[in-house]
Amino acid sequence: MGYASKEDIDELYGTDLLVRVADYNKDGTPDPEVIAKGLEAADEICDAYLSAQYSIPVVPTPGVVKNCAIDIAVYKMALGRTGRTDEMRVRYEDALKLLEKISTGKVGLGLPPVTGDDGTVTDPNVKRSGRSFDSRRA
Repeated sequence: MGYASKEDIDELYGTDLLVRVADYNKDGTPDPEVIAKGLEAADEICDAYLSAQYSIPVVPTPGVVKNCAIDIAVYKMALGRTGRTDEMRVRYEDALKLLEKISTGKVGLGLPPVTGDDGTVTDPNVKRSGRSFDSRRA
């Protein structure tokens, strides 16, 4: 399961946008394979950034990551269409900037602690243990 779904895009932006960016065969409905490729590209980009600080995939999906995945997927789907807008580009760039901040620890995931069946509490916002690569090390 990915960070976002067709239903998430539809809920946030509506079916009209999906038709505009994912109807490559121009039959009036979004092409499922175009949507799948866009969502897969978004997952790969999100994972690339998130893996710098967290075990991937991040489960449950934080809302900020889902929204980033939606905007990335829409932009990627629109690359093959003439319906790409400046707003899509800005949202895509903003999503990448937010993921960059998450990957460097400047912004957290915003997830609540999770209580397991055995009563143990896990904080999904905890970064990986160990040091990140730092070229400034002496």
